Amino acid sequence: MRNILIVEDNEVHMKALVKILSSIEDIQIFKAYNKAEANYMLSLNTYNVFLVDIILDTKKPGDVSGIDFVNKLRGYKEYQFTPVIFITSLEDPKLCAYRDLHCYQYIEKPFVSVQVEKTVREALKFPINKVNKENAYFRKDGILFSVKIDTITHIVVGRNGVKIYTDNDCLQLGYQPVTEILKELESDEFVQCSRGTIINKKHIEYIDYSNRYVKLRGVKDTLEIGPIMKKHLRDGLKDNG
Repeated sequence: MRNILIVEDNEVHMKALVKILSSIEDIQIFKAYNKAEANYMLSLNTYNVFLVDIILDTKKPGDVSGIDFVNKLRGYKEYQFTPVIFITSLEDPKLCAYRDLHCYQYIEKPFVSVQVEKTVREALKFPINKVNKENAYFRKDGILFSVKIDTITHIVVGRNGVKIYTDNDCLQLGYQPVTEILKELESDEFVQCSRGTIINKKHIEYIDYSNRYVKLRGVKDTLEIGPIMKKHLRDGLKDNG
């Protein structure tokens, strides 16, 4: 499943783009109507293609806030080369986009459905530039906690909640499914060793597959490897040798 973020201030144009792109298989479409919303959407998901209107505030003379957003976007490692398709009605929209922002393509208003769909389908073929995040964010009692991902040794999910163990601390949270936690971590360094336990590959000291347990550096007790997770764990560690 690939994610597309459309940043467009005009509701009519937004609906037209969503309708056109709805024919593309295996995508999720997300919407933002201004630069502030677009920046917020970056914190919620990872995107494979961006469609960005150059002008997001028609009341502001000379507005190019869409370009400002993409300029900020290119500052993130994971989005340095992600395809950006600018939406424009300007006669000469090139500005600095091709040169400085590595713009993939333009689509002009009024939209030509076939052209828009073709352009987006081609952009979706770009390989995903996967960069592991440095921090994960977890909410507890209305407070957002930032945890440095490299310091997490393991995470245990139980009926009474979630325990996130780090090098020198343990953060206890309310219940969340393992799938949601892995999505927030969004890192190749984590793998499940049992139904409710996630471990950080970098902290593994040794593994005993015969007796089904794993020992992590700095963690006193060993962690059980679930019988149905044995193969999953082996496969998850292949890339790490």
